Amino acid sequence: MQVLTRKLLTCCMAATALGLLLFSAPAQALHHVKVGFYQNAPLVFRDDDGVVKGLFADVLNAVAAENSWTTEWVEGSFAEGLERLERRELDIMTAVAWTEEREHLFDFTRQAIVSNWGVFYSRRDMSPASVPDLDGMRIAVVKRDTYGEAFKGLAERFGITCSFLEVDDYPDVFKAIEGYKAEAGLVSRLFGLTNEAEHRVDRTNIFLEPRELRFAAPKGLSVTVLQILDFHLTKWRPIPDSPLNISIQNWLSERSVMSVIPRWFPWFVGASLSIVLGVLFTNLMLRRKVLARSRELLKSKADLSREKVLFEKLFEESPDALVLQSTEDNSILRVNRGFTRLFGYRRDEAEGRTLNEVIVPGDLLREGTELDIRTDGGKAIQVETVRRKKSGALVDVSLISVPVILEGGLVGAYVIYRDISAAKEARKALIESREHAEKSLESMSRAWEQTIDVLAMAAETRDPYTAGHQRNVSALSEAIAKELWLDKETVNSIRMAGLVHDVGKINIPTEILSKPGTLGEVEFALIRTHPEVGYEIMKNIELPWRLADMILQHHERMDGSGYPRGLKGDRIMLEAKVLAVADVVEAMSSHRPYRASLGVEAALEEIETNKGRLYDPQVADACLRLFREKGFRFPGS
Repeated sequence: MQVLTRKLLTCCMAATALGLLLFSAPAQALHHVKVGFYQNAPLVFRDDDGVVKGLFADVLNAVAAENSWTTEWVEGSFAEGLERLERRELDIMTAVAWTEEREHLFDFTRQAIVSNWGVFYSRRDMSPASVPDLDGMRIAVVKRDTYGEAFKGLAERFGITCSFLEVDDYPDVFKAIEGYKAEAGLVSRLFGLTNEAEHRVDRTNIFLEPRELRFAAPKGLSVTVLQILDFHLTKWRPIPDSPLNISIQNWLSERSVMSVIPRWFPWFVGASLSIVLGVLFTNLMLRRKVLARSRELLKSKADLSREKVLFEKLFEESPDALVLQSTEDNSILRVNRGFTRLFGYRRDEAEGRTLNEVIVPGDLLREGTELDIRTDGGKAIQVETVRRKKSGALVDVSLISVPVILEGGLVGAYVIYRDISAAKEARKALIESREHAEKSLESMSRAWEQTIDVLAMAAETRDPYTAGHQRNVSALSEAIAKELWLDKETVNSIRMAGLVHDVGKINIPTEILSKPGTLGEVEFALIRTHPEVGYEIMKNIELPWRLADMILQHHERMDGSGYPRGLKGDRIMLEAKVLAVADVVEAMSSHRPYRASLGVEAALEEIETNKGRLYDPQVADACLRLFREKGFRFPGS
C-alpha cells in the first residue's frame, strides 16, 4: 500500500510539473508469430495440399485471428522443433508434452489442450500382451519423445532388456515396424487411433505415461504469446461452441470420450495407466474367480510374479488416494496408502464397505449414488466435491472414476481422490489479489490520464489557434485504431498520444505559433523541432504507453520525406502512422492564423492521393471509411 501511495503522489507531481515520473510496463503490439510443428495427426500436421491442420492449428489460428497475428509455420521433426525452441528460432511450438524436466528448458501455457499417453504397436506376428513381453525386442521411439524416454527409464528400473531405434516422428515408428526394422514401437495414443488403419501394425494393450499437451515457447522469450493463448483457452473451455470445443469435436469426438484434457491426468500415477490397471484387473480376477481364461494371459508364474511386484509398487506409491471398487455391489476391494493418509481409515476399516458408507457426507449421499450409477454405465467421471474423513472433518477433493472393462464386460471401477483444499484456497486468494490489483490499476490509470490532460491543456494554452487540435486528433486517431481492429491497450495508447502529440510546442515562442503570415525559414525550422522537444519532455515519464516514441515519429512519412529522422516504411511505428493521418486531416480541415480552413473533403483527398507514398495505405483506407461510409465527425463539429 505504501508503494501504491508513493506512485499516486508521483503522478500528481508529474501533472503539476509537466513531466515527472509515473510507473509503467511498456507493451509492444504483437503481429507475427513463428510456429514450430511436426507430423502428429490429428493434433497438428500438413495435409496433402500443404495446409497445416489439426486441433492445435485450429486453436492457434483462432487466437491469431482475434489478435491480428500473422503466423509462419515451420515444419521439422519433433527433436528439431525442440532444438529450434532452445536456439530461440521459434516463438512457440505446438503439441509439446509438459514435464518437470522440460519446464526448466521452456515456458508453457498454463492451460493444456488435450491429454495423451503412449501406446505400443507391434508387428502383426508379435502381439505382446504385457510389458515383460517386450523383453528382448527392438523398440522404435521418437527422438526426445517423453513417452520413449519414460519407457527407457522404466525398462532400466525393472530389468527389461530392449534395444531402441530412434526415428524422427510418429509416422516413422509405423514405417519401422512395417519394414521389419523394429518388432514394436511407441507412439501417442491419438496419433495411433487416427493413423493405425493405414498401416500393417497391431495396437497392443500396453500404455504409458499420461501427459498434458500444451504450447511451448523459449524460456522467457514469448511470455506475451503464452499469456494471450492462456486467456483465450480459459475463456473458451466452458463455452460449447467456442473455437476450442468445436475443434475438439471435429478432430477427437469419434476417437475418445477422454480426449479433452482432464485436470487430473498430470498427477495420475505417472509411469503407466495400463500397468496400474493391469494389476487391479489381475487382482480382481483372482479374487472373484469369474474369468476362467486368466491363466492364458500370463506366460508363466515367474512372469506373473514379476508383473505383480511392478503393479503393486505403482499402486501403493501413488501420492493420491486410490480405490478399486466392485461394480457388482459397489464395495471397496482395495485402497492404497494414499487413501489411508487422506481419510484416516485403516485398510480393514474401509475394504468391504462402500464409499457412501465410509467417506460420503450425509447430504451428498444422492450424489455418491449417482456417481456409482454413471460409472456402472461405463462412463468416466471427473468432478470436484467434498468428502468426509474418519474424524468427521470435511475435505475438498477432485474425484475421478474410471471404469475397468475386461473381455468386453464392466468388472470394476478405479477411483482416484486428490486433496484440493490448498488449491481452492490459493484460487480464492488469487481472485482476491487480482481484484485488489485491478482496483489499484484503475486508480493508477486515472492518475496517468489526468497527467496527460494537464500536459495537453498546457500545450494548447501556448497556441490558442490550435486549441482543441490535440483532442480532435486524439478522437480521430482512436477511431482509426478501432477501425483497424487493434487491441484495446494499443487503442488507448494512441488516444493518449493524440492528446499530447504537440506538447513540444511548449518550447516555441507564442508569437511564432500565432503569426498570421508565412513563416520564415528560421521560424519554420523552430516549429519542426516540436516532435523532438515533445520526445524529451515525455521520455523520462514512465507511462504504460510508448507516448514519447509516438510523439517523435508523428511527422515521419512512408517515403522518408518526413521529420525529424527521415524514417521510412516499417521503421515508423504503427501508432505514429495513425497519428500522422489524423494530424493532417484535422489540421487541413481547421482554421489557422495563416489560412482559412481547407475543409474535410480536401483533407481526405490529400490522404487518398498520397496513401502508400506518404501515408500507410491501411491507415489511410481506415480513415477514409470513417468519414465517407461511417459518418465520422470531429467532436463539437
